[in-house]
Parts: sequence; structure tokens; C-alpha cells
Amino acid sequence: MTAFFESAKERLEGFFTETTDTFGELAAFFSGVEPIAGPYTLVVRWVLPVLAVAVFLRCLLPLLQGRKGSALWGYLSLTDGTRLPLKHWENSIGRSKLSDIVINFPYVSRSHAVLTFRDGGWSVTDLKSKNGVQVNGTEIEKPETVKHGDVISFAGMKTELVLPGEEPAGEQQKKDNAEDTQPGRPIRSGVTFLLIVLFQILGCIQVCFSMGDGVNPAVPLTFYLFILAECLHYLLMRWRSRKYHELELLCYFLCGLNLLIVASAAPDSLFKQLGAILAGIAVYTLLKAIILDLGRANTLKYLLAASALVLLALNLAIGETHFGAKRWLNLGFVSFQPSEFVKIAFVLAGTATLDRLLTTRNMTAFIGFSGACILALVLMRDFGSVVVFFGAFVVIAFMRSGDLRTIALTTAGAALGTVAAVSFMPYIASRFATWGNVWEYASTTGYQQTRTLIAAASGGLLGVGGGNGYLAGIAAADTDLVFGMLCEEWGLLVALTAVLIPVSFAVHAVFLTINCRSSFYAIAACGAASIFLIQTALNVLGSVDVLPLTGVTVPFVSNGGSSMIASWGLLALIKSADDRVRPGKVNSSERLI
Repeated sequence: MTAFFESAKERLEGFFTETTDTFGELAAFFSGVEPIAGPYTLVVRWVLPVLAVAVFLRCLLPLLQGRKGSALWGYLSLTDGTRLPLKHWENSIGRSKLSDIVINFPYVSRSHAVLTFRDGGWSVTDLKSKNGVQVNGTEIEKPETVKHGDVISFAGMKTELVLPGEEPAGEQQKKDNAEDTQPGRPIRSGVTFLLIVLFQILGCIQVCFSMGDGVNPAVPLTFYLFILAECLHYLLMRWRSRKYHELELLCYFLCGLNLLIVASAAPDSLFKQLGAILAGIAVYTLLKAIILDLGRANTLKYLLAASALVLLALNLAIGETHFGAKRWLNLGFVSFQPSEFVKIAFVLAGTATLDRLLTTRNMTAFIGFSGACILALVLMRDFGSVVVFFGAFVVIAFMRSGDLRTIALTTAGAALGTVAAVSFMPYIASRFATWGNVWEYASTTGYQQTRTLIAAASGGLLGVGGGNGYLAGIAAADTDLVFGMLCEEWGLLVALTAVLIPVSFAVHAVFLTINCRSSFYAIAACGAASIFLIQTALNVLGSVDVLPLTGVTVPFVSNGGSSMIASWGLLALIKSADDRVRPGKVNSSERLI
């Protein structure tokens, strides 16, 4: 057995040595063709913005494309023959016009009951209505399992549960299913993927040319491995699912930009960043598979919440301080930022199914968990993350309660806390003193932002070419100031495209809530999207002095392994709410009737 492992080790080392030599020869090639580097840069500066805008628009249109309906999961058949479609895993029933199934009967309460599909079966829950719920003539006091043909009475209004596969589809069913298909001719994602790969190849060549005689072989090797990995992942998605893949395509594009930024500013970190991207894709795939089932998702929620509190406690106890914030945890063999991973647990902790939302009607546990997380971040002096977490809390709390008064009081309390932090913590006060006056502190606290503004302006619409900018030599250029680096080297058009992608995620998440199959997924999608949006706004506006510089990253774009992995994990929460299916033959696993 020992001989086998030794042999395998020698073969693996030989493979990597041969691969490195090959890409070393490729690097030597780039250093020997310096005369064509200038013309290539001139051409590619025009081509790359066109490719970026084309990729963004080709992905944006399907994301914003409206749906006439969602998948049909069954019907409630009234005594007069009327059929009320069940279009969600959780269907609120009542007299209110806001209910998923409206029963306009005077004895039915405004919010009367919830009909839920979970763990392969249906159940009905009474929402403490005045006149109760009966199943086959028996009054229920707790969630009751129901099946095809059962008679469910809401305050005496009798309905029969009709489930798919139990009877032939009628004309109304066929009509409803016909409305569920996406209108118009779909945009081919394969073409979009090829445009993304072309952008990455051209960008990689540009960075190699910019290095001249000192081309780092890690640059072409990293892009070769990344393109190979994203091709395999894309083909696997196409084979396993008929769903739309624009979310993943946009993230491929952003990860390619991330590697281009790292190749220019910190090429020695390329392999580490590539490993983070691959780990992020693995986390995305695993998390998406787990939360597809609501039972597993709820179990995972409590497990991650407990793990998050442990991580934050460890960070407070043995964390390392960098740039004034104690947000790094060093385990010897790896260091990471626990707060990045806590974001996933934070969003999941705020989720709840519709029956729990309408029966419990409180957020005590979530408020307590949120308070513990935010307090820990304050003690770490990681105030950028505090803003991100609080913004996500406001979004989730509003979705759970809809109580504007409570949200307003919470926001007012946070504002008072901010004033206190500025007053008693000199580190935070210095950030606010610089805010809006960076040119007065151009040689001290405003040094980074003034250089970012100069670099962004010098890049213009098309940029000076990847690897040709000077901002890469400024501290945190590839993290806190990444927007300025994008503007300088790749141009304002590419930078705005990168910024608008998280915005499109947020808009897409809002659209998903209209026909989302469960409130659990709707809250998860909006919570994750709010984190993307807030982080992007803080980073971009902070680097150009519209807001104080907070030190948060742009999701998928800024250099950092923890941020990259966490961003892919949050993407899984948005994807879990997206049940759009491309027109075509329905798979047996898709519950359509």
C-alpha cells in the first residue's frame, strides 16, 4: 500500500512539474512578443467592454422575465365545481385578498388556514380562526395530514383536495399549465457562456502581455484550470437540470474578473484564490442540494446558527487584529474571516415557513441571534460587517412581520448606537472625519480614496488595459478599492457591469417572491440579495468618498477566500427560490400537472 501511494505521489508531482514547465514556456512566449502587446491592448480595450455588456444583458433579460404563473401542485375543488389552484408549497387560505387562496365566505376568517406540502405530503394548519378547520368532518387542533380526496372544511365551506397524478388532467389544468411556460424565444445560455470564456481568455492574454519579460506562469495556468472547472460545472448543470442558469453565468463572469484583478495586483495569490473559487462552487452545489428539502433546510438552519455563535466566540477569544479590526481566525494551517461564513447562517436563521410565520407571529429567537452576532462584530470593531448584518436584519424582519413601526424603532436604536461608536471610538471617528474631505487628507487618512479617484478617472470608459494601472500598487487595491482598480484597468463600462450584477440579483430576488413556493425560500433569497447589495454599495461608494470607507468587499470580485466562498453560499440561497424551468419536456422529478 505504501508503494502504491509513493508511486501515485511521484506521478502527481511529475504531472504538475510538466504542466508548470509547459506554462513557463507559454509565459516565455508572451515575453518574446512585446512588439504586438501595444496593438493588442488597443484592440482588446474595445472588445472587452462590448463582451461584458453583452454577457450582462443576455443574462439580465431572463432574470427579469415575468411569469404568468408557477407550477401547479394540486387543487381545492369547491362543491359547485370551481377549482382553486395550489401554486405554492405553502398556500395561505382566507377571506383576505392577500391570501393565496381567497374564499369569499362571511364565516371564513381573513387569515384562516395554511395548506402546506412538506416531506412528500400535504398538511393543513388552523391559524386560530374563529370557526375552525375540519378534515373529513373532524375538527383539527394541530397540523393535520391530508391526502387526495380528503374533504377540508373552512368554517363550513367544504373543499376537496385534488392532487396531481390521481386523476386525468382536465381542460382547466391544461390551460393553467400552458400559462406556466416562459413566453418568447429563450436566450441560449451556451452562447452566453462562450462569450464569458472568450472574455476571460482575452483578459488573461492582456495581463500576460502587461508583465513583459517577467510573466508569471501562474497566470495562464490559473486561467486554464479555472476555465476547465467552470466548463465542467456548466455542463454538469445543463445535464442535471432544466432550470435557467443565468445566475451561475454571471458569477462565472465575476470570478473571472476576480482572477484578473488578483493577477494584476497579487499574482502570487492566484492559486489560493482559485482554490477559494472551486471551494465556493462546491459549497454552492452542496448547500443548494440540502436546502431543496424543507426538512433538511430547517435542520441545517439550527446547525449553522449554533456553529456561527461558536465561530464568533472563538474569533473574540483568539482572533487576530488587522487594520484595527479583530476579524481573522488563524488555525495555523489556514486563516479566514468567520464573519463571512456567519452571513449564511444569519440569513437562514431569519427564515421561516408560512405556517410558523402566521401562527407564532414573533421574531424573538431571530432578534436574539441577530443581537448576539452584531454585538460580537462591534466588539471585534468590524463596523463594516455590522452595517451589512443590520441591513440584512431590517430586510428579513420586514418580510417576517411587515411591522414598519418595529423596524423604525430598531433603525432609530441603531442610529443612536452609531453616534455612540463615533463619539467614543477614535478609529471610527477618524473615518467619519475623512468622509467628504479626502482631498484635505490626501497624504494621510484620505490617501487611498484620493488615489482611487485619480485612477478611476484615468481609466475612462475603456481602461488602460489589464496590468497597466498604478492603483494595483496601493494597499487594499484588490479588496477595499477594487472598484477603482476595475475602472482604471478595465474601464468604467466593465466596472459598472460588475456593480450592476449584484443589483440585478436583488431585483431578481424581489421578483421571485411573487410566485415563490415557500416563504422560507423567499426570505432566504431576499436576505442573501440584500447582503450582496449592501456590500457592493458600501465598497463602491466608500472608495469614491460618497460614504465612509468601511473595508467590506464586493461579492465575487474582491480578493479574499472567505468572501468568495461565502458569496457562493449566499448565491445558493437565491437559487433555491428560483424554480423557473426552460420550455421543453418535463422531467419526472418536476411536480407539474
